Amino acid sequence: MRYALPFCICLVSWMVLPFCRQPFGMALLVVAACVQGALVYAGYRLAGAGRASLTVGTVVVVALLLRGPFLFSPPFLSDDIHRYLFDGMVQQAGDSPYAVSPEAYETTDPIVSDLATKVNHPSLVTLYPPAAQLFFKLAAPLGMTGMKALLVLADMAVVGLLLLYLPRMGLPRHGVILYAWNPMVVWEIAWSGHTDALALPFLLAAGLLVVRKGRREAIMAGALFAVALWVKLIPVIFGPFFLLASRRRAGWFAAGGAVASTLLVGPYLPQMGNGVETLVLYGTTWEFSGFLFRTIRDLTGMNLVARLVMALLFCGGAGALLWRQWRTKMSHFHALGWAAFFWLLATPTLHPWYGLYLAMFLPLMGDTFNGKLLAPFLLTLTPLLGYVVLIDFFAHGVWLEGTWTPFWVFAIPLMALFCPKEPPAALPGAKLLKSLTNRF
Repeated sequence: MRYALPFCICLVSWMVLPFCRQPFGMALLVVAACVQGALVYAGYRLAGAGRASLTVGTVVVVALLLRGPFLFSPPFLSDDIHRYLFDGMVQQAGDSPYAVSPEAYETTDPIVSDLATKVNHPSLVTLYPPAAQLFFKLAAPLGMTGMKALLVLADMAVVGLLLLYLPRMGLPRHGVILYAWNPMVVWEIAWSGHTDALALPFLLAAGLLVVRKGRREAIMAGALFAVALWVKLIPVIFGPFFLLASRRRAGWFAAGGAVASTLLVGPYLPQMGNGVETLVLYGTTWEFSGFLFRTIRDLTGMNLVARLVMALLFCGGAGALLWRQWRTKMSHFHALGWAAFFWLLATPTLHPWYGLYLAMFLPLMGDTFNGKLLAPFLLTLTPLLGYVVLIDFFAHGVWLEGTWTPFWVFAIPLMALFCPKEPPAALPGAKLLKSLTNRF
């Protein structure tokens, strides 16, 4: 198992690259995600049953091998990194990224002019928060590969923290492969270079500190959480859980966050207000792979009402988790993981890389809730089905999301959530992996 399973996972992941630009590239991507995801989860269950051993060295080396080829490949699934580079180069020129949109920015630099033509929605001012902008400014001179390399370093920092703290928390160390070898994590960070990767280690470190007793730890946790929040605003959904976990030290947690926020936001005022306008536009009009949202919107015929219902549904689920965390000994990370799960089901805009937050919490959630983590693990994979929209987009320039794709993104994890628990030996591919283990 030490050699067979990692070899199979790497082979499946690498085979996507040579064919990604072919007409059948998206179908290959989906098949590879399914196969690699099945191998990772089977390896996790087999290791948990004592039928396979995964050393720290194997976990790290395979994680690096999986990311390496994609690090040097231009992005194929998403072009957001062009906006990152543009914002960074604008700051290198001494201008604010929030001042004007890419199409309105005047420059004589041919590199910046070329980036402006590659940015999606060039008529809109950037909406990325100040901490992300600071990263863009520092990383842009390194180019696309250099920026992605820094994001992979942040990604591997998460792997390192998980390997270090899982045994201390009484959790199996092999659970780290649910994140480290997850095809979505590899592709969305090393291939597409999404800036969410930068928020993850700060959010994880804040979660590890906030449960400790001590004023200093609470202040540091608040500051780290603020950095994660100002890299990408998504961590705001976890704010109440962090405040509850800090308990009597909530004031110090908030103070640390306030100081860090002031230092990060201050330099970008007052032009940052233009980015808020783009954010409001995004929050009220964007949609992608949101099955529940689309269903309610189609039934009511009202976009804003459907978004409000989704917000209320998530708040209800998060409230139930908060109540359970407060009244019982429910793990802080268990609550965070299921909060991320409910948010992915409820959000009107479910980009595949939004699953990074859930993927990071998976090893820390514990193998509970009907005895398995299959449902949340699947929800880190099924959003990749949304990329089938690129087939018509690359062929005809038409962005048209299918009717059934959001349904399967939503339905597959829910079916896994309520299906009976299976023993590790009954998992698909378990016998094959066992035979490979004996041979190698």
